[in-house]
Amino acid sequence: MSHPRSRPTAPVLAVALAIAAWSAPSVHAQPAPAAQTGGTFSIAVPAQPLGPALNELARQARLQLMVHPDLVAGRSAPAVAGNLTARQALDRLLVNSGLSASVDGSAVVIRITSAISDSSTLPAVLVTAALESDSTAALQKEGTAADGYRAKTISSVGALGSMSLQDTPFSISVVPRELIQNIQAQSPDDIYKLNPSTRTTTPQITSWAPAVNIRGFDGYNTAEDGLRRNYNHAAVVEDKERVEILNGLSGFLFGAAPPGGMINSVYKRPTIERLNSVTVGNYGGSQTYVHGDFGGLFDEAGRVGYRLNVVKQEGGTAIDDQKINRTLVSAAVDWQVTDKLLLEFNGVYNKYRTSGTSAYWFFNGVPHGRAPDAKRNWSQPWINDEFENTKLLSKATYRLNDNVTLRGAYMRDNIDRPVQDHTLNNVSSLEGFNQLRQRSGRTKDAFTAASAMADISFNTGPLAHKLTLGYYMYSDKSWSTDYAPSTGYVGPYPFNAPTYVPEAEFPPNTDRGYYAGRVTNTNYVIGDNIQFNDQWSVLLGLNRSTIRTQTLNSSGERTQADYDKSRNSPSVSLVLKPVPWLSTYASYIEGLEQGGIAPDTASNARTILAPMVSKQKEIGLKATVGDLLLTTALFDIEKAYEFTDSGNVYTQNGRQNHKGIEFSASGKITSKWSVVAGVTSLDAKIKGSDFNGKSPQNVAKVIAKIYSEYELPVPGLTLTGGIYYTVRQWADAANTDRLPAVTTADIGIRYATKAAGKPLTLRLNVANVANKSYWLNSYYTGAPRSVAFSAQMQF
Repeated sequence: MSHPRSRPTAPVLAVALAIAAWSAPSVHAQPAPAAQTGGTFSIAVPAQPLGPALNELARQARLQLMVHPDLVAGRSAPAVAGNLTARQALDRLLVNSGLSASVDGSAVVIRITSAISDSSTLPAVLVTAALESDSTAALQKEGTAADGYRAKTISSVGALGSMSLQDTPFSISVVPRELIQNIQAQSPDDIYKLNPSTRTTTPQITSWAPAVNIRGFDGYNTAEDGLRRNYNHAAVVEDKERVEILNGLSGFLFGAAPPGGMINSVYKRPTIERLNSVTVGNYGGSQTYVHGDFGGLFDEAGRVGYRLNVVKQEGGTAIDDQKINRTLVSAAVDWQVTDKLLLEFNGVYNKYRTSGTSAYWFFNGVPHGRAPDAKRNWSQPWINDEFENTKLLSKATYRLNDNVTLRGAYMRDNIDRPVQDHTLNNVSSLEGFNQLRQRSGRTKDAFTAASAMADISFNTGPLAHKLTLGYYMYSDKSWSTDYAPSTGYVGPYPFNAPTYVPEAEFPPNTDRGYYAGRVTNTNYVIGDNIQFNDQWSVLLGLNRSTIRTQTLNSSGERTQADYDKSRNSPSVSLVLKPVPWLSTYASYIEGLEQGGIAPDTASNARTILAPMVSKQKEIGLKATVGDLLLTTALFDIEKAYEFTDSGNVYTQNGRQNHKGIEFSASGKITSKWSVVAGVTSLDAKIKGSDFNGKSPQNVAKVIAKIYSEYELPVPGLTLTGGIYYTVRQWADAANTDRLPAVTTADIGIRYATKAAGKPLTLRLNVANVANKSYWLNSYYTGAPRSVAFSAQMQF
C-alpha cells in the first residue's frame, strides 16, 4: 500500500484528484458501472470507526474510495443497514462528521464540508487499501493530548475485535500512549493510580505479579493484544500504544477471569511516516533510563512496516536501598501481503532485576497502626528478584470477501526466574514486628494463548447482523522447585526505623526443579451484533468455557485432584442510541473463573480452589458532550466468597455481592483544559459464611480521581496534576481493623518546543507531593514522593 510522504499544494491536489478518479484501481472491488451505482444495495455496516466503516461500505456498494486517513482519524460512524443507494448510505455514515462525499460514477472522494473547508489545508487524497493498516494509523492518532486523551475506539473487545467505544455495551476506559508518556509511567502501577476505576492491589516492586482491584474485586486480569494470560511479572509499558480497561465481567469476551474486569495492553504498531524518538530521563530516585522508539516502512509500496522500542534503566528508586536494573527490546513488523491479508509479528525480550523489593505485611490479631515511613525500605537491601522473559506473538487478518473476515492469533511467552527472594513482616504486637526472609530456586513458566475467529456480516430482512464465532484459549505450564530456605521469623524489630542484617547464609541450591503442572482455559464462542436500525441494536453471546488444572510435586505425584470443569456463560446487551452523541445500554453477563490459590500464610498454602461462577447486571450511559466523553454505569456483581477461616484454611463459603455506580469523564473542558476523572461508589457485602453481612476486606466504598492538564499562556507550556482519594477500608474479614482514608496529589509541568528544528518535549512530574505514608491495603504500603523528569527528542 502506497502512502504519501508529504501533502501536495492545492493545484497539485486537483491534478491528483483527476488522475486518481480516472486511473486509480479500486482497492475494494472492481469499479461498478456508473449506472449501477445509482441502484440500491443491501447494506449492513455496523457502528465502528469511520475509516473501517467507509471501507466496508465501499466493498458492499462496489465503490472506488478516495480518502486521507487524517480526515477520518478519531471519527466514528453509526450503524447503517437496509436497501440503500450508495449516496444514501454515504450520507448516513457521514452524518455529524463534518465530512461530505463527492460521487462520480463509482468513484467517491471524501472531503471536509464546504462550510469549514480550506483548500490550502486539505489533506492529500489517498486511495485506501482494504485492511487493518488504515485502522492502525487511525488508532495511533486517537487519545492525543490535543484531544484531551479522549479515545473513540477499542482495539480489542475480546473475541469481538475492534469496536467504537461509545457504542460498546460495556464499561471500558482507555489510557492512550501520549498519556502514558506524559505521566512518565514505568509500570502498570502508574496507570492503575491514574485510571478512575482501578486500584493497585500488589505493587510490581514487591516481586509478586502486579495485581489490580476493579469494582472491589482483586485479580491478575491481564491480556495483550486481546490474548489472555494468567498473570505477568515485571510488566513494561514503553512498548504499548494504549491500555484498555474493561470494568466488570469479561467471561464472554476473554474467557475465565476474575469478575472485576480485564486489562488489555495493546502493542505499538509500525508507523506510516518515519518515527525516530529518543527519551532520556529519571523515573524517580536515581533511576536513569534511555528509551528509543523507532518506526517506519521498509518498502516504498508501504506493504511492510516496523516498530522498535528499546529501554535501558538502572538505579535506585525513591525508596531507600531499592534498585531496578532492566533491559527491554520490543520489535513489531506488519506485512500487508495482499489487499486482503495482513500479518503482524511481535518479538519481546525483557530482563528485569530488582534489589530490596518491598515487604509483605501480615497483621496477626492486632490492628494496623500508622503506616511506616514509605521512604524507608522495610525489607532487606539484599532481597533480590530476577526475571527474564522472551515473547513471540503473531496475528493474521484475512478478508475472505465483502462479508467474511477471518482472524487468528498466537502468543508464546517464556518466563525464567533464576532468583526470587521475599520478605514477610509479621506484626503480632504494636511494639514491633518479626521478619522472615526467604529465597526460592529457579522457576519457569510457559504461557501460550491462541484464537481463531470469523466475523460474518449478513442481513435477515431489515436486520443487519455481524456474527462472530470461533475459539480461543490460554494456558500456563509451570516448573517449580523444592528449594525454598528461609530464616524463619526473626525479631522483634521496632517501627521507628528499618533493621538491616547481613545477607543470610542459605544452603547451596542443588535442586534441579520439576514440572509442577498446568492451567488451561479453552473457549468456544458465538456472538451476534444485530442492528435493527440507527437507534436500536442487541448483542447476544454465548461462551462454552472449560478450565483444566493439574498440580504435581517433585515426585511427579498429584498434590490435589485434577479438575476439568465446563460451563456455558451467556451474555445479552440491549443498546439504544436515540441521537448520535448518546448511547444507553442494559446488559447481563456471566463468567467462569478458576478458584483462588491459597496464600502462603494459610495451612493449605498454594491449594487451588474449585472454579466459580460470577453474574453481573449493568445499566450504562455514554455521551459525547462537546469534546468530553462522559460515561456512567450501575452494576450488580455476585460471586463465590473466598477467605481464610478461623482454622487458617483458605476456603469458599457464601457469596460476595458488589453493587455500585461509577462515573468517568475524559477530554477537553475548554480548548486549554483537559481532564481524566472519575468516581466509583460501592456497596459490597458478604452473604452467608462466618462473615455474613460484613464488608469484604480491602474494598473501598468510594474512590475518586481527577487528573488534569492546563495549557498556560506561554506557548508549549502545560501544567499537569492529579488528586486521588480512597475512602476507609476494612483490613480484616471480621471488620475489626479499619484503614484510614487517604488522599494523595501529583503535580507536574511539560514544555514542548523545538531544538535544532526538531520537536523536543521536557517533562517533570512529582508524585505524592506531600510525601504521605499510608496503607495501600492491609498488606502493602503506598509509594513515597518521587520526582521523575525526562527530555524527548523526535527526529
